[in-house]
Amino acid sequence: MKQRKEEMLDAAVQLFQTNGFHSTSIENITTACGISKGAFYKHFDSKESMILEVLQRYYDKLFWEADHFPKDVHRSPLQVLQTKVTVELEKSIGYRYFFHAVLTDFPPDGKGPIPKSLYRMQRQLHEWHKNALLEAFGQTAARYLTDLAVVMEGMIHSYLMKIIWEGPVIPLDRVGDLIVECLHAIVANDEHLYPVLPSQLKTDRSRVSILESIKHSLETIRAELHREQKENQENEKDMQTIDFLIDELGQKRPREFLVDALLAQLHRRQNLKKQMTVILTTWEVWKDDEI
Repeated sequence: MKQRKEEMLDAAVQLFQTNGFHSTSIENITTACGISKGAFYKHFDSKESMILEVLQRYYDKLFWEADHFPKDVHRSPLQVLQTKVTVELEKSIGYRYFFHAVLTDFPPDGKGPIPKSLYRMQRQLHEWHKNALLEAFGQTAARYLTDLAVVMEGMIHSYLMKIIWEGPVIPLDRVGDLIVECLHAIVANDEHLYPVLPSQLKTDRSRVSILESIKHSLETIRAELHREQKENQENEKDMQTIDFLIDELGQKRPREFLVDALLAQLHRRQNLKKQMTVILTTWEVWKDDEI
């Protein structure tokens, strides 16, 4: 059943890229997959819920592949960052037509669950970038971390636009090398560098938004486990753990030791490892911002 769902998502991505979201009907998707509309609704409530799942799957795969490449013991922190940047470039190129179609039909200033989800995922990506930069450069970059992340994102975006619109064949690993060397040069010569943007999440509102993002991701995982429950009885225990987590994260001051333990328990589950890796990264960012 899970394989069929993946096939449906793949078919939907191709149709959305070719025809746009609004011009693609559920019937188009079911025809492409050779299934009935009834089979579609066993997996998805609507086209909107399908596109939200495609978006989540994209970011899950990005974070997973960028964080779980074979790690050579001799690889330096800068080489690790270069690999992460290269993976992001590769994934973005692969999904470029899909994101173009989504942003055409759902601009960032629009209303509804899809623009809201895009904004939340972009925030999550930004926090992941900051975490990757801290791993590469240590606390040296903490003073201007947000600015450094914006510079990195700007370079990634500009190269992507150059490649997409002009089509030059550029080895993406070389692009990743250049971006990381530019960032290294900034950090190595930062004596006259003064931050423009705050490096830490100073406001309670911002900190709450991070927790809301984690809770939303957990709710998405729980919904998926609930749909698969008939096939896997172990899902009941995982859903209970997620319920405890969501309840604890909703407290005025979540108990970090308890959240750490519950997240670690879920992360050990092989079928949840990809999603939980992203959530763990976001949680660590939240804890770091408290210091």
